[in-house]
Amino acid sequence: MGWEDIKEMQTINLREELLTLHDKEVEYAALLPPRRNATGEDDGSSFDEIRRNICQWNYECVDYFLFDRDLVYLSMHYFDRYLAAQQEQTAREERNAMPQPPSVVLNHLLALSSLYLACKLHSVSTESLPLPESSPRPSTPAADNSSTLPKAAKPRIRLQDFCNMSRGTYCPEMIEEMELAIVTNLGWRLHPPTPTDFLIRFAKILSILLDDSPYGSQGWSVFEVSKYQIELAVYGPELCKKFPPSKVALAAILNAMDSKVVKTKRAIVPSHIRRSFLQRLEYLGGGFSQMNVEGEDIVQIRSTLKKLCSKTITLPGQLVEATQSRDFEFTPISDEAKSFEFELSEVRSPVSVATDRF
Repeated sequence: MGWEDIKEMQTINLREELLTLHDKEVEYAALLPPRRNATGEDDGSSFDEIRRNICQWNYECVDYFLFDRDLVYLSMHYFDRYLAAQQEQTAREERNAMPQPPSVVLNHLLALSSLYLACKLHSVSTESLPLPESSPRPSTPAADNSSTLPKAAKPRIRLQDFCNMSRGTYCPEMIEEMELAIVTNLGWRLHPPTPTDFLIRFAKILSILLDDSPYGSQGWSVFEVSKYQIELAVYGPELCKKFPPSKVALAAILNAMDSKVVKTKRAIVPSHIRRSFLQRLEYLGGGFSQMNVEGEDIVQIRSTLKKLCSKTITLPGQLVEATQSRDFEFTPISDEAKSFEFELSEVRSPVSVATDRF
């Protein structure tokens, strides 16, 4: 969903939708036990690099097949919950056992099956175009073939497509068996709210405020910068497992509103609109009335998102306005800030899961 779609959204049920999402968020928060090592501390960074590579592979796949990038959050949600549940089970069965990292085969199969499950449950699309058995997968960008599909349709990859992504290493039966293990292990609770669900509705509130001001054109910029942060947030296990998606979305949109336009040092959104936005959230009631934007959680999430993002973000001008490209930057918080690249090459198909990357 883009900014123009958000502006056209109905507001009559906006409050009820946000409160329902928050209640659902609380339910799912209890389903993800923390992954811990033998000393009772959170897992270190030994598995973080593997997880980032799996996340990178997920983005490559959804980009290639023209899927919504929000599927990656859902796929990694299944991935994290399954591993956490397996670790909890091992800890109960063998109290003194040292937790072991997942095997390469489990990483591959779990990554394949989690993304396959997310695509099946959360993508609205048509069947992918059939290819002859002797034909390889196309190596040209998926966007080049988009003209052959109806505008409202997106290709839906089949189970065989996932086997092809493993270069034949894993057969359909193996992926289906892993898929059944995931849904059983997760108790069939497979529809968690995502940060994007909250961001879309937060952006709608912001659009209402901006429509009544001279800053209406800034809403698109805030939404795009927020969405970019949320996509990068999936790379951070602490953001996916420790903090609820509503807080991740709120932190992202606050970062976007507070970011500066390069060379002017002017905030994208004026302070009085920012205050009105936070007041509107508080008026929603429920859990939103207790969200403290200066609290430890929001501050930590905002800091982490800034580290994940480049210090300067370039956005193309909106075509409808025929404006030039504009640059936005976050206020630097550390000289050691780093970003994780996830842009997909335009000349190749998704990297096989059967590699040594994870």
